[in-house]
Amino acid sequence: MHKKIVVTFILNTLVFFSLFAQKDSSYVKEGFTFGLLPAISFDSDLGFQYGGLTNLYWYGDGSNYPDYNHSLYVEYSEYTAGSTLMRLYYDSPALFKGIRTTADVTYFRDLAMDFYGFNGNDAVYNKNWEDSDSPDYLSRVFYRHHREMFRIMTNFKGKIIHDSPQWQWMAGLVYFDFNIGSVDLERLNKNKDDDDKLPEIDGIYDKYLDWNILDEKEAEGGRHAYLKIGLSYDTRDREANPSEGMWTELFIAHMPSFMSSQSGNYTRLNLFHRQYFSINKNLIAAYRIGYQHKLGGTIPFYLLPHMATSVLTSATSQGLGGSKTLRGINRNRLVGNGSLLTNVELRWKMWRTKLFKQDFYLGTNYFVDMGVITQDYKIDKSMVPDEEYHLYFNDTNDKPHFSYGLGLKAALNENFVLSADYGIAASEQDGNSGIYISLNYLF
Repeated sequence: MHKKIVVTFILNTLVFFSLFAQKDSSYVKEGFTFGLLPAISFDSDLGFQYGGLTNLYWYGDGSNYPDYNHSLYVEYSEYTAGSTLMRLYYDSPALFKGIRTTADVTYFRDLAMDFYGFNGNDAVYNKNWEDSDSPDYLSRVFYRHHREMFRIMTNFKGKIIHDSPQWQWMAGLVYFDFNIGSVDLERLNKNKDDDDKLPEIDGIYDKYLDWNILDEKEAEGGRHAYLKIGLSYDTRDREANPSEGMWTELFIAHMPSFMSSQSGNYTRLNLFHRQYFSINKNLIAAYRIGYQHKLGGTIPFYLLPHMATSVLTSATSQGLGGSKTLRGINRNRLVGNGSLLTNVELRWKMWRTKLFKQDFYLGTNYFVDMGVITQDYKIDKSMVPDEEYHLYFNDTNDKPHFSYGLGLKAALNENFVLSADYGIAASEQDGNSGIYISLNYLF
């Protein structure tokens, strides 16, 4: 795991309050309001992260409150060693009459993107190889590679039958431009003491290239676009932290060969179901099930973790493992052609008040996450040296991977939710733990 120092949840909450302290409630229930937070963390290899994020809301005449008419999320942050994130995300039920419109433009340069291999338990993870205090240490970025991603995403959703608003059609187009390579050790070692420099060795990405497990045509990335169509069934009482109802989306995503720089194509099914139960006024039980399955074609290895969705609550929609899928499990630990994901949460709004003339609550959540690969990504291991084979492969089918933990939430006017989750991996093969500070509930 990276060694991270994050701004505490309390500090962010105080900043959050101070920005709203002078706003009158009329700007919340009618018209314009916003939240602004710093994006600050530290990573021993990526360096110090600095930047900020904001979410701007337009409620119009307030007749739809707590739902908004327009939302614009803006984030910019950098790491001192070179990683960069820039994102614009727009969401509106009012831009086109009767159609929900979302659009996302994201650039994310990750100098140390997690990569552990394929098919879950079949790929061995050796934590000691990343631990500089272990006698078996190889490199802190052994399970990493360089990745630059540029994405444009559009989604449209509308009612199928006027008298049955819970049923909706969905359609969209997603464009990706990936630039992938080995970890840039020279850049990460810049201005570091000799004792702290990363060793000049091949990581798992380089070994997979040498063994022809990674297709040489895919190894450096590519440009791809896919079309998606689907159905949605939504009976939630509200969008931000619903207290009852369900929300199910079924997508068929297809990338034709003429829309791919690799001249390949694929078709994939994506199903997400979420349901919410109100135990009492302040206690909610919720769960999410996500299923992916390749129907045909060949998916580039760097698109395997991607999940088609109509809503993005973070810069990436990928897994399994990390802040948006399996909290506490290493990012992208489970990668395959098909997968199953479940998240179960108990959410408690433990304190409510009117703060600075605005609605505020403080809450907590307790969760269990599970993921498993249901459809293997076929790879050729014939060129792996016999003496190294057992260090990288188990030759076993995947079994469920679990994590568990708890979180803290601070919400203003239902929509702006400051979130901190702490997750613990149940198995050392999946990592140790993780803390995640962001906006919104997981689902």
